[in-house]
Amino acid sequence: MTEYSKNITIVVCDDEEIVVSLVHDALEDDGYTIYTCTDSHECLDLINSEHIDLLISDIRMPKMNGIELAKKAREIHNELQIIFMTGYANLNSAKEAIKQGVSDYILKPFELHEIRQAVIKAVGQIEREAKVISTEKQLDQLTNLNEILYTGSDKDSQIQMSLKFAAMSLKANHGSFLTWNTDRTEFKMISLENDSFTEKSIDAKTMNIILDNSEFDDFSELLVASDPKELPFFKKGYNPEFAEMVVPEWKNQNNKIVLIMVSRQDSVYGFIMIELLEGNEKIIDSKNKFLLISSHQLAMSLENLQLLEESQDAYRKLKQLQDDTINLEKMATRGEMSAEIGHELNNFLGVVVGSLSLLEHQIHSGKFEKIDKHLSAINENIDKIKKFTSNLMELRPISTKQETICFRKMLNEVIEYLIPQKRYRGVQINFDHSENRLPFEADALHIQQLLYNLFNNAADAMKNTETKIMDIVLDVNKSEEKFKLFIQDTGVGIEPKLLQKAFNEKFTTKETGHGFGLLVCKRIIESHHGTLNIESEVGKGTNITIEFPIKSTQDVQSPALV
Repeated sequence: MTEYSKNITIVVCDDEEIVVSLVHDALEDDGYTIYTCTDSHECLDLINSEHIDLLISDIRMPKMNGIELAKKAREIHNELQIIFMTGYANLNSAKEAIKQGVSDYILKPFELHEIRQAVIKAVGQIEREAKVISTEKQLDQLTNLNEILYTGSDKDSQIQMSLKFAAMSLKANHGSFLTWNTDRTEFKMISLENDSFTEKSIDAKTMNIILDNSEFDDFSELLVASDPKELPFFKKGYNPEFAEMVVPEWKNQNNKIVLIMVSRQDSVYGFIMIELLEGNEKIIDSKNKFLLISSHQLAMSLENLQLLEESQDAYRKLKQLQDDTINLEKMATRGEMSAEIGHELNNFLGVVVGSLSLLEHQIHSGKFEKIDKHLSAINENIDKIKKFTSNLMELRPISTKQETICFRKMLNEVIEYLIPQKRYRGVQINFDHSENRLPFEADALHIQQLLYNLFNNAADAMKNTETKIMDIVLDVNKSEEKFKLFIQDTGVGIEPKLLQKAFNEKFTTKETGHGFGLLVCKRIIESHHGTLNIESEVGKGTNITIEFPIKSTQDVQSPALV
């Protein structure tokens, strides 16, 4: 006999009073709720007014036989289990019974153990179907919670909805969520009482001491604590003063705390604490997985919000830098180099935009392993832009730093960050992303600037062409300790008379260009002891070849791209 069996309600229907009484007496000691009827219409009315799990009925009865009673009863309750009893067995009645999907078919006279075994079998089927229904309901709840968390506008609203779901699952009126920000400088407790929420701040210094002395390494399941001392916050010693901060005010001697850690991988975002009233302990077994899955959903949602806030902050910095760049370009009236630098800042800002696009794509795709890389890259590039703008503001030459870089890796990263940009949509970039080292003594920022300019020019040249293909080839000649970079596009090409001006003076074919870009490219190449060659044919495209010396040392550094 299971706990569920004690809630089973049975109705026994037979026009013979003695049979009804016999079945009732055989089952009453098993804890079922049993109704008896000697009239099939009376039985149908009972099924219509009460929740009945199992019908035990005779087949041959006046007014309405058992087969007809079963049909009408199933119209009221389609999951009703049925056991037929009959003293007039025949093939037709057996076929009709099978059609009704009966649990069992018992011939009179029967032994008491026969009826009891038939009921046990039917109850087992009821329990299995109930578990399926319960699972489906929990899946629906999880789906609803996931939709709410996905569309939630802020952290607090998502926490409140998760608290309501957890409290509802455990039939509780109280719950709390202990949470903090990324750098653990702000802590707060959000509490639920019936349908109202309250919030209180917690001293950050004290909470950091509590967390640093807590043990969560083996904490992956639900924890039920009747005494606050059992909580993982106090594994290394109970402190009543600390307990006042982390133990919810609704905790008393008549209830317990169900503690659920909200975490994802190595990041802990907080703890859900739900009230468990006396007598509700058995609910934990059926809701354990449901609550753990919902806590994981909340952790993913909070992680996404955190990433979104960081990307929004990066966008705000970018907007400010764009405004600063515009103002600086207006102020840069002294020196051709200052004007060139101001223009090239837009290329670096374009890379930041590309990084943010990749970041957004990774968030929506659920691929979080590269998020930190992109955010770190964005912040590093913003710092570099600040350095550029500071130099430009003071009208001084840019400070440079020669170091040994891995050219192939830098080339891989430049291509990776440029692809998401709008100007590269529809452009097929062919390049062998080999991981072989290629040491090169260079100013990393200037080489990046060179690559951005050349790739952007190639993409812009293919803006209005049907075929948009960019071939990038790296050819290494170790015997001569040199390497060549080939960039070929299928753009509009450059006329021969204009080709002579390219890279030698202020030259542009763009309506909004100022002619400094290619001039800067040439100066960067020459400053790195390189050579440049350009071939172009109108209507077919342009081929650019750059040759640089290889650094012989094996000690290669690879500074971050952006």
